[in-house]
Amino acid sequence: MPQSLKAIKSRIRGITSTKKLTRAMEMISVSKLKRAENLLDKSRPYFLKIEAFLKNILSGYNIKAASPLLEARPDKQKVALCLVTSDTGLCGGYNHALLDMAEKFLSGYKPDNVRLVAFGKKGFSYFKKKGFAVPYSYIGLNGRYSPEAAMKVAVNLEELFLSREVDEVYIAYTNIAAGHRANPALEKLFNIEYEKVKPVNYVFEPGMERVLAELLPVYVFSKIRIALLNAFTSEHKARAVAMGEATKNARELLEGLILLRNKIRQSNITREIIEVISSAEALKG
Repeated sequence: MPQSLKAIKSRIRGITSTKKLTRAMEMISVSKLKRAENLLDKSRPYFLKIEAFLKNILSGYNIKAASPLLEARPDKQKVALCLVTSDTGLCGGYNHALLDMAEKFLSGYKPDNVRLVAFGKKGFSYFKKKGFAVPYSYIGLNGRYSPEAAMKVAVNLEELFLSREVDEVYIAYTNIAAGHRANPALEKLFNIEYEKVKPVNYVFEPGMERVLAELLPVYVFSKIRIALLNAFTSEHKARAVAMGEATKNARELLEGLILLRNKIRQSNITREIIEVISSAEALKG
């Protein structure tokens, strides 16, 4: 046999340790996934209500000048992108698909006209190396939702738009679609656009402008919150699947090595028996 029994035993010990590690990481990811899914399920109905209410107002009244967040800029050469990736790896193709989509989107702009707001070390490092400006970054959350961080990024993105440093603001994240499939998503934040719906007549008190001034920041924060929760849920799901596959592969590799070890043992025993018999026959003359 080309491999020694000692070398195979060493590989078995190493793969056994790796299997224990990947199994532990899988269980941790599953636990985080359940918490993220629970928070996402609780947050989605509130966001949908806020979104529907805003669409009703914007569809029923000519109020584009009521807030600078609704202003459409004729010159759309400068853009800000909020990119939500993971801080760590071992999550399959989760980051690759998102980075590929973001890179294709940004290829339509000059690097000097792009401002990147990075959630996660992977996206930050990837585009920083390519020379893009990253004025704001949020690293170290490790898939844990933080309302403080969500509020900060909402303020940062509003400032970039209202100061006219950029003409449009987008957010790129991984969305949990129907059937619990995770797909990269790119959505526009500013200027706020909407689909026309059947308007609803409201009575505004103290006034429409005051209501919008209160509603729009809540809508923006809720939209970013949902995006982050979708992204973190997708990340934990991707890592749980990747670690599950790694554990399965380690188990299959162990089974093959154990079988090989047993064959070598049997071969050694057979050889030793043959040597004993041969010696005995030789002594008999």
